[in-house]
Amino acid sequence: MIAKIKVKLPKYWKFWGLLAVLSAVFAAFYLWGIRRQNNYFGKELYKEITVPKGFGVEDIAVLLKKEDLINSKGLFKLYVLLGRRSLQAGKFIIPTNASVVEVADLFGKGSFQEKVTFIEGWRIEQMAQILPKAAQMDFLKSAYTKEGFMFPDTYFFYNSVSGEDIAKTLRQNFDEKISPFEDKIKESGFSLDEVVILSSIVEREARSFEDKAAVAGILIKRYRNSWPLQADAAIQYAKDLNESVCSSAQDCAWWDILSAADLEIDSPFNTYKYAGLPPAPICNPGLDAIKAVLEYKETDYWFYLTGSNGVTHFSKTIQEHNDNIKKYL
Repeated sequence: MIAKIKVKLPKYWKFWGLLAVLSAVFAAFYLWGIRRQNNYFGKELYKEITVPKGFGVEDIAVLLKKEDLINSKGLFKLYVLLGRRSLQAGKFIIPTNASVVEVADLFGKGSFQEKVTFIEGWRIEQMAQILPKAAQMDFLKSAYTKEGFMFPDTYFFYNSVSGEDIAKTLRQNFDEKISPFEDKIKESGFSLDEVVILSSIVEREARSFEDKAAVAGILIKRYRNSWPLQADAAIQYAKDLNESVCSSAQDCAWWDILSAADLEIDSPFNTYKYAGLPPAPICNPGLDAIKAVLEYKETDYWFYLTGSNGVTHFSKTIQEHNDNIKKYL
């Protein structure tokens, strides 16, 4: 017969067990809460706030909550107090989707951020050139398949930001900017990718919105009539893809003037040789170029060129177009 062994549990074991479970649950909730992105439903990617001298943790938490920059005042205060983190006064530009950890770390670094402005019509390699060196390669890797969707705008980044996060921010901005045009895109008969491809060409081919809309109308008319688009900007893009011409981002003469020989480049981006749209966008267009494609202007013109002074000239016949070449180029 086997004797029964009685296990004597420590006094108050239920209490300590319950306390351990509650502590684990609290720790899990705390870690999740401080790293969760802020729930912000507005359109701004950043908000600028000023923290006066003398503001304590409670004052800053109230200010951040009032501006919808944190999910919880309590979690923010707890994170700051547990970590004995210092919060500085000054002007801060805070991402609206930042976590409690990111916001608190921002205050610890001070109010210095890098202002970066990407210009409409730049390709991703041009964008990478103005980023901190440590972020350039990661940005190119992350943005490589997203040419056209890196929205040109002014952004604020810390020097420690990763290239991947920069690419995500630009794509998020694109998605927000394009969302009001979803119905127009469906009505256009083009997919989103096709709209962006056309917009990227229009961005490089014309300057004013009126000229962009007229150029978009010509390109769409050519496309629907199975004409080659004959867009110089697409060949400029193809030329810079050639490693023998462009060995690195720094070596490129972006959007260089084309020669007669360049028109013979064998590339799917050569819209003189191949009809239809190029396989991908050639740059990152701004909102005006996208609007110009979706609200293109119908005209009797079939040809256009932009002169050396930046003025776009339109013509109905090849003879008129050739005359304009002699006059303005």
